[in-house]
Amino acid sequence: MSFWEAAGRGLMTATVVNETYVRNGLTVTSPVGIRLENAADVPVRVSEEAVLMSPHPLENPSPGPLRTTQDAVLTRQTVPAHGSLLYSYGDLVVQDFLPHPAWWCSEEFQFTQAEIPFRIGGETLPFALRPVLANEHHGGPNANTQSDFWTYLRSNPTVVVGKEPLWTQVDGRAGQKIHVTIDATNIAVYTFEDAITNDVNVTHGVLEDTVPAGWNVEEGSYSVPPDEIVSHDDGSRTLRWNVDLRAALESNSEDPQYPSAYEPLIRSYALVAPALAAGRVELPRAQSDMDRDGIADAASAAPLVDAVPVGTPHADAGGPYAGKEGDMILLNASGSTDPEGDPLQFRWDFTGNGTFETLWSSSPTAEARYTDDFSGLAVVEVSDGTHVASAAAAVTIANRPPEIERFDAVAEAAFRIEIAGEKWHDLAFTVDSDSGVLASLDLIRKPWSPSKQAATTDVLAFSLREHITATLAYTPLNDRVNGQLGGDNPAWIVVVFPDGQEKRMFHNFNVRHPSTWTWTLSDLASSFVRSGITFRASLHDAGSDDLTATWKFGDSSTVRETFWNNAMSPDLPQSQGGTAPFDVTATAVHGYCPGGSFTVTLTVRDDDGGVTQATLALSNP
Repeated sequence: MSFWEAAGRGLMTATVVNETYVRNGLTVTSPVGIRLENAADVPVRVSEEAVLMSPHPLENPSPGPLRTTQDAVLTRQTVPAHGSLLYSYGDLVVQDFLPHPAWWCSEEFQFTQAEIPFRIGGETLPFALRPVLANEHHGGPNANTQSDFWTYLRSNPTVVVGKEPLWTQVDGRAGQKIHVTIDATNIAVYTFEDAITNDVNVTHGVLEDTVPAGWNVEEGSYSVPPDEIVSHDDGSRTLRWNVDLRAALESNSEDPQYPSAYEPLIRSYALVAPALAAGRVELPRAQSDMDRDGIADAASAAPLVDAVPVGTPHADAGGPYAGKEGDMILLNASGSTDPEGDPLQFRWDFTGNGTFETLWSSSPTAEARYTDDFSGLAVVEVSDGTHVASAAAAVTIANRPPEIERFDAVAEAAFRIEIAGEKWHDLAFTVDSDSGVLASLDLIRKPWSPSKQAATTDVLAFSLREHITATLAYTPLNDRVNGQLGGDNPAWIVVVFPDGQEKRMFHNFNVRHPSTWTWTLSDLASSFVRSGITFRASLHDAGSDDLTATWKFGDSSTVRETFWNNAMSPDLPQSQGGTAPFDVTATAVHGYCPGGSFTVTLTVRDDDGGVTQATLALSNP
């Protein structure tokens, strides 16, 4: 399949991507790659140098001025079926920083940007430039293939021509209409700062297209009537428009992030087909002759028309579609038609695997939820009750990295308070965190042993992200006096750990203190670090990916745990279904030796390469 047919069918995408390479001892990551994704069942051939423009003249609505990237020329290659191909920037390729295949920049004065898709419009490289790119070399900053290319664009009018549709399907009966659009752009550049002063504007050039023998143009459908129509002996007719095409003035650009100020020209008309036998027709290429010497300077790709048996519906799957795993994608086949006006029924195969996820329905739309990353086809079948037609659209679903929604370190302990000394004095004890009171106790000093009068809380769980505070309030002057004005009350706060170990903290209260006496122990969280902390985190994946959690405790200890989405086995690549979103809790228990501070790192990876990380600092006095 040709590159142009695949693009016309919605099976081919071209996107600028980052590449990482080593240059002069430094590792560099920059948007110097163009990735082609082929969703077709067969290999796709880039059989002639293809020009990609951003923004494309026919792009509607136009992207924001900062959502564009450099125009590019793809060299001849083949993209494998259901595969991808990465083109690298040609000047880096010839210097051996990046591997073949190469793409070359046809727009000198704009930056590349990653994740920018191209609209593929059928423009091929002008004939005079093809030998320039065929001579790959780099002899220095001003002696290389790329500089030769740009020198040509500053020295010669250079028009590229596109023609759409790149591919379409019609009923074989006479009178079927195809809306043809032709665009022409002079990609030459004039700059005041350059020693080259050639006139690179096009004046009184010619833009041509040919109507095949037996075909016609619908009356009144020309957006601009041709200046001349030339009839040929074989019955075909050539449409000629006289055109002026200004080059871009580079000095008008204030920011290299903005695209060059090209001034494209667009012509359109409705082409009417004769009766066609089932099969394929290749329409003529549109072409430019800017010096009017009778020889084409550049040509568009040749549009392809597939004729289907009379009465067969025309299926249109819409698209291409793009999103991220977990998204609901609205598939829309409302562009489908029936030549006889029969009502249509639709059903969808979301992944192109031959299994239809929807039943026949009169609605042309379907909501498809992709739970894993995916690069492939959505296929729609359309029926008029007698005939069935199908169409496919490319679907690209990107991975979403996992998320760590809550990350906490939890310790457990009970608290005991004890009091000795003078009788009948009381203690009020509270344990507080940032979120409120966790526990409280009251204790009155009575006769008998202090250890038999202790009060103890239940076992409490503490987040080490919070400040834990223990407070004893002592009010001797409100208490029953027993005649010992110089007496005092020793008091203890005892932290009881789950393993039975205790940490005792002492304070002495004097009964001659004139008012309520408060003893506060602030930020007790660090006291629990060595007792065996439970680390826990809530993990979330928008799709149905398997997750792996790796704990690094900062003392050379590591724990890893994998969560299978189906609870049993690894998730297959691009597998749809399963549990989505996928939410699990990762836990690990770890204790620290006395002394030091530690940073705990939790790294979560999904099975498609997505990764996220969180840290927690702990102090262990």
